[in-house]
Amino acid sequence: MNTSMDKSVRATRFAISDLQKRVSVLEATREDLERQMRKLNASVPEEEVSPKARKEGYVAYGSYANSVILRKQNLQVTIDDIELQNKELSNELRMALDTLDSFERVRAKQLAKKAEKMAARKAG
Repeated sequence: MNTSMDKSVRATRFAISDLQKRVSVLEATREDLERQMRKLNASVPEEEVSPKARKEGYVAYGSYANSVILRKQNLQVTIDDIELQNKELSNELRMALDTLDSFERVRAKQLAKKAEKMAARKAG
């Protein structure tokens, strides 16, 4: 195989590895944020609370609840952004894998031609 194709294959494999790592980091981050969201939902299941609201066992529950609700909203925005990034990276990864597959098919054709020439020389 020619050196140019070898370089392209190496670059594509590197890109695939990098994309896989990035997807993995995004997934781990999303899982952590979802865990945080579950804890916040258990703490304050409401979507709206009056600042003057009271709840047994809490001091200034309304203020606390509103800060938790705001945190949940911010987490959801971040989770949505991660989902978007994950889709984009998945598309890039799919294209890189398709590119690597194309290189592999070209390599297989080149090796087959080389083998045919060798077989023809031995037979002739």
